[in-house]
Amino acid sequence: MTFKSTLPMIGLAIVFLVLTALLRFAETSGLLDGDAGTRSFMVCTGLMVMVFGNVVPKRLKRPKATPEAEQRIQNALRSVGWTMTLAGLVFAGVWLFTPEVVAQPVSLGALGLAFMVAVFHIVRGCRGVPRAA
Repeated sequence: MTFKSTLPMIGLAIVFLVLTALLRFAETSGLLDGDAGTRSFMVCTGLMVMVFGNVVPKRLKRPKATPEAEQRIQNALRSVGWTMTLAGLVFAGVWLFTPEVVAQPVSLGALGLAFMVAVFHIVRGCRGVPRAA
């Protein structure tokens, strides 16, 4: 991974941290009432998962041994990317539109299910790929 490809992710992380600090400050100073700060933070978390899910399929590393292996891995990355993007969308939408009592288990369930689907696709995509010596 080069510095050129990690720089945008570092920038996104810095923006996320600054936003978190601003939301915490707004909550403690009374500018935001109730759970608005928590909801805003969780919506931003869901959007960040969406961004990372969108980046996943574009990160194919070194070429594999055969074109079939390359295609299997690329298909797995696409499936993982779609899954994470949709999970981030569900996560953000749930925190935006439902009560906190509902949002917590549903959003965590969506991320957990997305993780299990991602692991399934990765294992299925890597099966039969010869290891490099």
